[in-house]
Amino acid sequence: MSDRWKVTAEPPAGEIGNLATGLAVRPLLAKLLWMRGITTVEEGLRFLDPSLDDLHPPFELYDMAVAVDRIVLAMERKEEIGIFGDFDVDGITGTSLLHRFFQKLGVETHCRLPNRLSDGYGLSRAAVDDLRDKGVQLLITVDCGITAVDEIEYANTLGMECIVTDHHQLKETLPDALAVINPRRPECAYPFTDLTGVGLAWKLADAVGERIGEDRRLLMEDLDLVAVGSIADVAPLRGENRILVSHGIEQLARTSNPGFRHLLDVAGLSGRPLGYGSIAFSIAPRINAAGRLGDAWPAFELLTTHSDEVARKRAIELDETNRKRQVLDQRIFDEVMAELDAAGDPGGIVLASERWHAGVIGIVASRLKEKYARPAVLIALKNGYGRGSARSIPGFPLHLALEKCGDLLERSGGHALAAGLKVKEEKIPAFRERFRELFLEVAADVEPPGTVSYDAEIPLSRCDEELFHEMERLGPFGPANRKPVFLAREVSSFGGFRRVGKNHVKFHVTRDGASLDAIAFQVGHDKAALWSRYERLDLLFSLEENRWGGRTTLQMNICGVRESEGGR
Repeated sequence: MSDRWKVTAEPPAGEIGNLATGLAVRPLLAKLLWMRGITTVEEGLRFLDPSLDDLHPPFELYDMAVAVDRIVLAMERKEEIGIFGDFDVDGITGTSLLHRFFQKLGVETHCRLPNRLSDGYGLSRAAVDDLRDKGVQLLITVDCGITAVDEIEYANTLGMECIVTDHHQLKETLPDALAVINPRRPECAYPFTDLTGVGLAWKLADAVGERIGEDRRLLMEDLDLVAVGSIADVAPLRGENRILVSHGIEQLARTSNPGFRHLLDVAGLSGRPLGYGSIAFSIAPRINAAGRLGDAWPAFELLTTHSDEVARKRAIELDETNRKRQVLDQRIFDEVMAELDAAGDPGGIVLASERWHAGVIGIVASRLKEKYARPAVLIALKNGYGRGSARSIPGFPLHLALEKCGDLLERSGGHALAAGLKVKEEKIPAFRERFRELFLEVAADVEPPGTVSYDAEIPLSRCDEELFHEMERLGPFGPANRKPVFLAREVSSFGGFRRVGKNHVKFHVTRDGASLDAIAFQVGHDKAALWSRYERLDLLFSLEENRWGGRTTLQMNICGVRESEGGR
């Protein structure tokens, strides 16, 4: 737990007063809104009350009208429609959403997801052949396809028309598809560019529904898919993502999807409040596990079945697969840590091994990125080639770095914070060297590992239920909208520090008659002895509710502890 703390830049006092008055909120909430780029009363009202009515019209997306016209024509002609999605949670949920949407319209689709180990990422000729053998005349991609130039051309030669929906970064050449729907296209004037794959799938379904006169309520029950896929893809929770995820989390809590109901059950979340964390760390990993270890199809079946029996079976299966994934994850992480400990300062991390599972290295790369505040690339080697997963930090956009390494790579794709690549084993040393050089060019501007930003200093007496519920109005929290972090100075511990769980420390703090429970997660039990030597503490924390034994109490979730100045 770091003691590198910095306060977020203070906004102009006059602007905060005007915003607070216009929104009828306390200055602290207005300040936090301003820090999130919400500077007008109109923006504040939309942020605090995210409404589906504030979504931009789907037909503003470039090529959307062309895609919808072709889909409606295919429905009228009763043509076979194929849907090809990525094997991650974003792709699985997006493919499931379109499949369920067409089913409600009485249209059956042929869906296909690649096997991570045997097929690799993205559309392949084998997949095109398979869909063509099923009679598919119109192919829709979900969360992939933007780099499938050769594969789309091959589909064209077979007489199959293609619609690409993908949110990933563009290459110089777009596929020659009938329609390419990607908000990042230069000619696309759509106001929001950070939609996920499942978000774009929802937009496509929304546009088709609008064109044929269907009520949007047909899509409302599948907003849970949008929330889960968007959270799993670490989408920034601003703009349209915030709207879709907010309503999607509410829908998940009352879901009619048998798959989600049983998945919530095996994850121990049935009947409990749901939020970003429970989806990101409990629901999404179970859906993702199948695709990571090979075949994503069981996850697709889970999310599209109408059978309780099948849903229960798939939920249990995915839970077991996720446990296996966790074992692999930890083994690889331990190996990487041993190698990094021996090497010293990792700089930009690029490591490779034949012992690693290609489906798990992305998770380990994420853990390394968080631990070291450095970009991390892990490469699983097999038969002279390596499949790599890369994760990055703000200020070092991966897609641009990998483009600068393009002559050393077989292929790459992704976006600023996450990407994948294929590389010949013999070229990995040169790739490692260039990747690290690219990071060193910007390293001076990157915050050192463990730096924690906080939003405001507040007295312990302010930490009450009223403040908690006011802060919750800013949720759901996640990327680009983190939970507010506060500083409380010179508090005293009362009753000592208790070791709980495997690595947590729980304690009670007090100052000037105010008191509150506190818990520090995953810090190690040794911290209890260290902190007990401090007469007074400065704490960085967020407020949360602790539900235990039928009781709900307020507690501090600690993200920073240091001895107060003038302490012992």
